[in-house]
Amino acid sequence: MNARFNDPYRAQRELLSASLLLGGLPPALLTGLAAASRIVELSANQTLYQAGQPIREAYILFSGSVKRVVDVPGGASRVIEIVQNEQALGLGEVFGNTHYAAGCVAITQTLLLAVDARQLREEVFHNPALAGRIIAAMARRQCATEFDAAGFHHGFTGAQRLLDYLLDQAGERAGLAGETTVILKASKKVIAARIGMTPESLSRNLRELSDNGVIVVEGRCVHIQNAALLDTVSGDARQRLSFSRKRKGGGRPLGKAISSGVLVNMCGRLRLLSQRMAVAWGSAVAGVAPGRARTKLRLYEKEFIRNLDKLDDLGLGGEPDSWLAAIKRLWPSYCEAMESEEITDAEHIFALSEELLEAANGLTVCAAELAGIPEAHYVNTAGRNRMLSQQICKLFLFHDWGSLNDRIGDLSRHTCREFESNLQELLRAAGSQAELAAQLDVVASQWQRFVRALCPDLSHAGKLRHARLVLTEGERLLRCVDTTVKLFERLAK
Repeated sequence: MNARFNDPYRAQRELLSASLLLGGLPPALLTGLAAASRIVELSANQTLYQAGQPIREAYILFSGSVKRVVDVPGGASRVIEIVQNEQALGLGEVFGNTHYAAGCVAITQTLLLAVDARQLREEVFHNPALAGRIIAAMARRQCATEFDAAGFHHGFTGAQRLLDYLLDQAGERAGLAGETTVILKASKKVIAARIGMTPESLSRNLRELSDNGVIVVEGRCVHIQNAALLDTVSGDARQRLSFSRKRKGGGRPLGKAISSGVLVNMCGRLRLLSQRMAVAWGSAVAGVAPGRARTKLRLYEKEFIRNLDKLDDLGLGGEPDSWLAAIKRLWPSYCEAMESEEITDAEHIFALSEELLEAANGLTVCAAELAGIPEAHYVNTAGRNRMLSQQICKLFLFHDWGSLNDRIGDLSRHTCREFESNLQELLRAAGSQAELAAQLDVVASQWQRFVRALCPDLSHAGKLRHARLVLTEGERLLRCVDTTVKLFERLAK
């Protein structure tokens, strides 16, 4: 016992033994490296080393994030790498140079292990297993550097470079379905500099990837939608969606150029947003992160207006225009009601949210029927489930307010049955689309988690911890279902 606590290198040995680079190597080797190492802790913005300094130690990042920076003519600097996963820093410099060509600065609070560079080099020469690990790590970095250079010099768009960066940060191959979450620890300014664009361009490219259903952005969390990475438009489940060609003349024209899938999805988003707004209002009034809920409410209002304007510009005519007119009549009253912060207004807001939902649903169903193809129907059905995920959250929040209890109980059972029925229809429609079937399996799994969170008769409505759980699982379900909508939309040509 005493020997364990008197071991001056125990912490270093434990880090090395658990590391991706060195874990599993012979104990004697790790003991030698541990004795030649030290633990380094940095605060945000603290410099680890500067360009031009002699290389005396090799650094392995274990937690936090750092950026490697080189100076360019004119006194500016360029970020050449952002590291926020476990990784040995600058192995090429450690084994190929005597002095650092790039500096390294912590972005967040950081934990590293500094290993004596001469000792590491000597062990590499005498240990083939270690040498193989080092060569493989350097090869991966070389491949990433070459691919990065190709992205900058062969016409790749900012959206493609950003997607490649996010996938690189994910650190592992994305699955066929589900999502891979990346936490952006660096600022937008630093990430933009790394990719070679302005912060404003970074925001636009995030929006483009979001609009294409490839990612969902929640603050610093970016949820990569794995199934949406595949190009279902071409019918090739192995073809990655590409943003490699620069567009000329701006965005896609409206009017006749819009596909039926895009139109149905656009109409369906009004249906979804009518419920998202009610959920945000209910969260704020119930005290579930009220500040954040109010911010979301404003964002949903703006998105609703943008979608409504886009549909207006299409000049759909006929029955769709009559549904649009109904939505426009209800919209001002709904927005005005959302200004309230009193639970006593819950019944009024609930009634308006249901009226607006009915009008938006009428528009969406009409658009799907006018398209006249099965794929448009499936976009509507998937979009209906997307909306139901949020309507159920609304029912949960409003359950004990006013005289809504009995009505919401019946409606809750109906919406749950409809979701499950729609899901079964979509599973049958997936056919040979492997990524679509896999994504629907993810939806089914998340649906069961959501139902368990509801408990399932809404008996715990109003309790903050339970409300947070339900809303969190509801958000996950929404992201899963939204990806299926996008996949069906791509098929609806």
